Amino acid sequence: MSCVWCYQILAQRVGAETYREAIDQAGYGTLSEPFAPTEFWLDGSLRVSAIEQVVRRTLPFGSHAYDTLRDIMVVEQTPDWTLRAKTGWFARSTPSVGWYVGYVETDDDTWIFAMNLDLKDEADLPLRAALTREVLRAKGIIGDPAEGSPVPRS
Repeated sequence: MSCVWCYQILAQRVGAETYREAIDQAGYGTLSEPFAPTEFWLDGSLRVSAIEQVVRRTLPFGSHAYDTLRDIMVVEQTPDWTLRAKTGWFARSTPSVGWYVGYVETDDDTWIFAMNLDLKDEADLPLRAALTREVLRAKGIIGDPAEGSPVPRS
């Protein structure tokens, strides 16, 4: 779940210089100046494509960081598949941009997705996950929750 005020408290603890170094090492965009360590991810200066949003273990972070991210990204789990994802929303543009990035793990494969949408307003936010789930269902990657017994996670 997104919790901006939680991230802002963590950002204060992490500190501006640590963020600058990590973003530079990851090649994750150019920070705007003056740099605001408690909202730099909200100002639109970090431009990342849908492909760049996909979580791969190629960034300069330890395995513990990736394992933690994997654990907290679980959205839904059934005996046949696990859906891991994260929403995002850049509301300071017109139209605003929303995204839903993640992957589905099955016994046989891993399916990666990155959905970006232009949104008219906040009421359109649920479309990010809904459209992605419909595509995953249509491709036979996930099933209909009514057919199984999914274990939703918040």
